[in-house]
Amino acid sequence: MSSTRHSRGVCIFAGSFDEQLISGMDQSVKSVNSIYDAIGELATCSASDLVEAVVVDDTLIESNPKASIDALRRVDPTAVIVVASETNNHTSADANIAKNTTAIRLLSAIANVKSQPIMSNPACDIDLDEVLGISDETQLETDSSSLGDIDLVRSLMHAPINFKNTLVDLLKQQTGWSYCAFVDDNSCAPQTAKTTPLRYGHEEHGVLAAIGATSADLTRWGRWAACWLDLARRQQNLKLLAYQDELSGAWNRRFLHTCLTKELKIARDSRRHLTVMIFDIDDFKHYNDRWGHDAGDEIIKEIVKLLRTIIRKGDHVCRIGGDEFAVLFCDPEPPREPGSNHPTTIEILAKRFREQVQEAHFPKLGNEATGVLSISGGLATFPWDAMDVDTLLLKADQRLLQSKRQGKNSITIGNKE
Repeated sequence: MSSTRHSRGVCIFAGSFDEQLISGMDQSVKSVNSIYDAIGELATCSASDLVEAVVVDDTLIESNPKASIDALRRVDPTAVIVVASETNNHTSADANIAKNTTAIRLLSAIANVKSQPIMSNPACDIDLDEVLGISDETQLETDSSSLGDIDLVRSLMHAPINFKNTLVDLLKQQTGWSYCAFVDDNSCAPQTAKTTPLRYGHEEHGVLAAIGATSADLTRWGRWAACWLDLARRQQNLKLLAYQDELSGAWNRRFLHTCLTKELKIARDSRRHLTVMIFDIDDFKHYNDRWGHDAGDEIIKEIVKLLRTIIRKGDHVCRIGGDEFAVLFCDPEPPREPGSNHPTTIEILAKRFREQVQEAHFPKLGNEATGVLSISGGLATFPWDAMDVDTLLLKADQRLLQSKRQGKNSITIGNKE
């Protein structure tokens, strides 16, 4: 599933830019002096004053451009990151422009990025086995000179992220081809390579490209490889059924407990913090009763989509009940803003989410529904609030109930919001 980026509002300029460029922008702009200042603006913007793009002078990030761009994305994954440079092209950025560009060209570059689809399914971006801590590469055969079908089965069971590499290695071993690869289509293959489609039933798996193969052998091995690739896809789909909520696309309660157990061990071993937020939609039954269950389903799906635009790359959204959700804030990168700490950063994300829920529009609820939806939640942090999975979740749930008693539409961090 994919979606498109929507207009965000403010454009932040980080570094030194020509006044004519800034004044030519047809939207609100803010000028800051450093990457840290830009991160601060992203972290503290309100729901009614969101950031559409951050334009960065590349002299601010020349020591470590990828880390700087990643730091901006961890605060707000949906803001467009544009780097202005005279010579360099930064592949981590959404767009690159010349330092002497015009406002029209900059706006065009931002609009082009926003028009591109962005993946909304987290399963497309992560190694599920690695995230859950269920991969075990010690079970794999380390000698690739004598691979067989049993090694493909082991790879599927214990390290599916490496399955295609194992399959290619086996093909090379069995055929003696000088080149062999799985590619998306014929245009991605070397000019001297022969290709055959990887098709099993009605399922397409790309193209097998090889150098040194006869057409007959390539077709035969392509059918064999397509069968294995289809098995790997079905195995992945079964795992998603086990760990993903079908309605919302969020992870489920099983994922939460499995992932939290693993992340808590990592946090304990590395002496870092780990925060969980549990929240639900205030008076959700009212929406189901008034607008119907289809409208209620839409609210749940839109809530998950909205939350994913706010959390960081390594965090996880889980649906653990009808209208109850959990967010596991386990991004391994520390906060980039000097003087900040883990709970403070999470508090900013949580409260920004609460504000944006109030501003959200849900078409099936009609115009009157805008601004009437709210959430209540509670946060608990290891090691301050609890040392184990069950107690951490219980503490977050207790603070959710405290938010309800305080009048709803609030996030409780500790004894006080």
